[in-house]
Amino acid sequence: MLMLEKAKIPGERNMSGGVLFGTYGGGYGMLDLVPDFETDAPVQRRITRHEVFVLSDPDWEEGNYKYYRIAKDSLPSRLGLFSVDLDSGHDYSVLRRDFDQWFANKAVQEGAMLSTQTSAESLIIENGIVVGVRTTHEDLRANAVIDASGVVSSLVEMAGLRSKLEPPELYHGLKHVYKLDPRVIEERFGLAKGEGKAEVYLGPFMKGVKGGAFLYTNQDTLSVGIVVSMDSMVKAYTERFDEVGKSLDILEAFESHPMVADLLKGAELVEYSAHNVPKGYKCMLKKPYAPGFMAVGDSLGAFVKVGPLLDGMRRAITTGMMAADSFTQASQGGSFNRAALSSYQSRLAPVYRDIGRSRNDSRVSESRLVYEVLPKVLFSTYLMYREKKITVDPKRTKQKDAIQRVQAGTSLLNYDEDKVYSHITVDTGKGSASPLKPWVPSCPVNCYTLVTPKGVFASYTDLLDYNMRPLEKKFEESNGFEPESLELKVIQSAAMDTTLSDVSQGSLRFDHVACVACGTCGEIGPKDTISFGPERDGHGVRYRYG
Repeated sequence: MLMLEKAKIPGERNMSGGVLFGTYGGGYGMLDLVPDFETDAPVQRRITRHEVFVLSDPDWEEGNYKYYRIAKDSLPSRLGLFSVDLDSGHDYSVLRRDFDQWFANKAVQEGAMLSTQTSAESLIIENGIVVGVRTTHEDLRANAVIDASGVVSSLVEMAGLRSKLEPPELYHGLKHVYKLDPRVIEERFGLAKGEGKAEVYLGPFMKGVKGGAFLYTNQDTLSVGIVVSMDSMVKAYTERFDEVGKSLDILEAFESHPMVADLLKGAELVEYSAHNVPKGYKCMLKKPYAPGFMAVGDSLGAFVKVGPLLDGMRRAITTGMMAADSFTQASQGGSFNRAALSSYQSRLAPVYRDIGRSRNDSRVSESRLVYEVLPKVLFSTYLMYREKKITVDPKRTKQKDAIQRVQAGTSLLNYDEDKVYSHITVDTGKGSASPLKPWVPSCPVNCYTLVTPKGVFASYTDLLDYNMRPLEKKFEESNGFEPESLELKVIQSAAMDTTLSDVSQGSLRFDHVACVACGTCGEIGPKDTISFGPERDGHGVRYRYG
């Protein structure tokens, strides 16, 4: 077996925002594959508790906020809105840089070969059968190709298994990693040594974008982030930019909430990352294989979200094991045609059932009932919520623009820049002709910016603020006092119209230097405007944590 890895070191291009669950039925869990992984792998903390918190906006004048904690015996759990009884006893927070390197080395120890800095750019198909992959260096022939290249995979498209993914089929994730003393983590989260906790948060800090926030405890770091529906994100950033301009706005609003700010007090920000994951219930491949080809993990679409459960790593391992068994069975017959690999579909039956459960759950957990109605109900009934005093000061410092704030995050990252080749091809002429240019506010690392006579912008909120200032000043000069709420609405409406005109007339600028290969721009598309592919020769971001 030959494993192709596009990075220089396995794991340095990956990031996660979830928990590695150690078990899965039918002998297809991590514990079955590597029985001693709990003591041998570089896991972080054993996750012993899952909790969901619904937060209100802080009332700075009263000095308090409301919250509702959903536990195993809470009413929303009993109603089936959120199941937090997720523990198997073998579940861990992990950081992908260390874990994936260990995992790849385990395969090498078992006889596999590993080729790093090698990207599979296309499939070799002969007589309708996949017989290998084409890399930038050479053609590699194989009995079968197992595609584990993730949500940005173009190989599944080449195999004829699906078309390009669209925003409604995807989640977008943004994450910070904070350094904090292990003893402080244990004290703040009420943990014993080595134990960990997974928390999910909902509330107005999401600014109307469908999704939620998460916080996972690692050994001496905290993983803090958001996961949002990409279609909801794109719509909000291009139409409601008076409320929210970029994913970083939501993440920072979450981190500045008094409950979360208390947990992060004294922590050092050490990494910024972004990643997309498939909505399994919308894009899981109906046919997971083609002659000579199988897809696993995010390439397959095997991502499950049920309530607070974000379950991608376990499904990647499980489907990889199932594909391996299917390959072994086909090898015995000496053929890898469609019929020979059909057993893979049968083995995936429990994964498809999980996807079906996720689909049913999404009708409630990703609806207005949870994102809008539930918080209002909880905080209107005194017996259902708790109040907590604010112990941190609100941020009073002047907010920087999106370009500066994003650069503060990407400046923490290490890059091996490719000065010759760009893995993203952009037709800036067609992009500039787009009236809303959704790539600009949706890109988490400012590869795309809007160029106007008024300046360069990465968020339409910043452009709106720019357009508001002269209108507010003109009002004050004419009336002798600052505008009140009604006047502000009129001013803002005029500034919104001006901003939309500026966006439409502005030009698109592209620079891939800070790219983290999340794939958002390629998935927003269209292909004739933006083409996204794999980076070459190990170039790209090099996460220290992941």
